[in-house]
Amino acid sequence: MKVPAARADRFCAAPDAGVRLVLIYGANEGLVRARAEACARAVAEDPNDPFRVTSLDPALLRDEPGRLADEAAALSLTGGRRAVRLRGASEAVVPAIRSCLALPAADSLVIAEAGPLTPRSGLRRLCEQEPSLAAIPCYDESADGAARLIETFCGERNLRVASETAGWLAERLGSDRRQIESEIEKLAVYLGDTGQEGAELTAEAAEACIGDATDASADMVARFAAAGDLERLDRALTRAFYGGVQPVTILRAAGRRFARLHLAVAAHERGVSRADAMGALKPPVFARDRAAFADEMTRWPSARAAGALGLLTRAERDCKVAGSVPAAICWQALLRVARASRRQGA
Repeated sequence: MKVPAARADRFCAAPDAGVRLVLIYGANEGLVRARAEACARAVAEDPNDPFRVTSLDPALLRDEPGRLADEAAALSLTGGRRAVRLRGASEAVVPAIRSCLALPAADSLVIAEAGPLTPRSGLRRLCEQEPSLAAIPCYDESADGAARLIETFCGERNLRVASETAGWLAERLGSDRRQIESEIEKLAVYLGDTGQEGAELTAEAAEACIGDATDASADMVARFAAAGDLERLDRALTRAFYGGVQPVTILRAAGRRFARLHLAVAAHERGVSRADAMGALKPPVFARDRAAFADEMTRWPSARAAGALGLLTRAERDCKVAGSVPAAICWQALLRVARASRRQGA
């Protein structure tokens, strides 16, 4: 049975009574673990209860495929349903699952966790096609989904967070649910008393705790290039290279800046105000960066911004060619961008 992504969390909170095994798979390891733990709690209340929750090593099932059926049929010494956790499941566990299906249904739920599985995977196909089994995919969160998740985790810790801060965090933390929750927990500790009603997670606090020095250095270079500030660009590039920031990292930061500029300027050219165009970006431009970004919008019409983005993309590609000198390629590309900005500003 396939469980749609929209229904996955509800299913894990209350698995269907007729389901004997749930396969939870995907590249988002944090989400896989979170949903597996939700299934275990739904069945056994405490996922760490040794009398009602047991774990099996998939390697053991290669030699003893009947072991899974034995564990699924075992009774809890304290009463209630049992959960059997099978972490790191792969195609090798398919015989064990078939052995389990050949026996009468037991009052246990087997929870199998796996990494990415293609549609041709035998494990995935078995769980999707057999009515008493369920397959739940765990895809990466979208940028909006990650931002909503950040807001949810903050709310659980009595932290208020502005949407633009949540968007910035989503861009930095990626899409893995476990990593997002871990970093929000770190932020809650950083802010002190997590039980204090109304505590606010500000952009400054987020940057101080999570902002990576490499990203900050690369972003600064990107801002100076877009603004045409040749003197500060030269100093920032020197510091970045001296600090070990890779040229490709810097070029990608500049590319992100110009991609956002292109989107905002294109909207402004269609009649949208600058403020609304900046506010529509995901994440929106932080308040302290709005003046600089608005100035850059006057320097970079959409066609020119697209041209700069193409230049930066080609420079990144050239950095990966054997025998190239990435630092020189990066420096030359950003100087060309900065000079073009200065000419436009003049």
